[in-house]
Order: sequence, then structure tokens, then C-alpha cells
Amino acid sequence: MNAVQLHLALNHFPIIGVLLMIPLLAWGLARRSRDLLRATLGLTVLLAVMTYPVVLSGESAEELVEDREWASEAIIHEHEERGEKTLIMMLVTGAVAAFGLWRLRGDRAPDRLVPGITLGMLVVSSALLVWTSLEGGQIRHDEIRPGGTSMTEGSGPGGEDHGREDHDR
Repeated sequence: MNAVQLHLALNHFPIIGVLLMIPLLAWGLARRSRDLLRATLGLTVLLAVMTYPVVLSGESAEELVEDREWASEAIIHEHEERGEKTLIMMLVTGAVAAFGLWRLRGDRAPDRLVPGITLGMLVVSSALLVWTSLEGGQIRHDEIRPGGTSMTEGSGPGGEDHGREDHDR
């Protein structure tokens, strides 16, 4: 498995995980469920930590694709910049979630403040993750670039462009 494959495999975990944590954490807050709050805060910490290897593998993946004919240096750079901002937000969200876990230690009654802040941060993190992934998709999929070719322009059955010489299948 090369860096590109690793990056493409790993990047889905934070995106999907955060989208799952938002309703679970909201449900835990609404029910004041200590167990659900602890589980979602713990998983949020794990997702934050998992975001770091995504960024690292992205840097290695960049080196493998940056010289390809189809690669756009500007799009790759923008994706990298967004990824760094997203990583920072995810790490801060994970730190707040870890603090929330610390506050839930022992027999303390669950408060709503730190889990509520974590929930808000998860919403912002999910927006950043989606924003970053949309830019990343444009690296290889010119049909989703603004002003890019549509799937039907110059393409054969199934949206494949039979006239292109640069696809790596």
C-alpha cells in the first residue's frame, strides 16, 4: 500500500466518525447519560488523534502525485492548507473532549458545559473536514472542479472519458 492509498483509506475515519459523534453526543447531553457522554467524548479524542496520520499520509501522497500531468499544484496546496487547519481544530476538539472525560471521572454528576462545547466544536470540525475533503476530491476528479468538465461532456458510457490518455487504471 502506498501513501496515496493509505491517505485515501484513512481520511474517511475522521469524517464519518465526527458525523456519527455529533448526534450521539447530542443524545447523551439530552439524556444526561454519563455512559454515552463518556463514550462519545472518548471516541472524539480517538478521532482527533486519528486525524494526524491522515495529514502525515497526505504529505507523503503529495510527493507521489505532484509531478503527474493531471495534478494541479494549486489544488494540492489548497487541500494541504485546509487539512492543516482541520487538524488543528480536531486536535483542539480532542483536547476539550479529553478535559470533559477528566471531569467525568469518579462518581461526579455529568455537567453539560464541556460536552456542549465539544458538540459545538464537532460541528465546526465536521464542516472543516467536509471542506477539506471536497478540495481533496478535486485533485483527481476534474469533473467536480468549479468550471470543470461534466461527466457527460466528451465521455463514453458510464461517464468514462475514452479520449483521455492520462488516467491511471
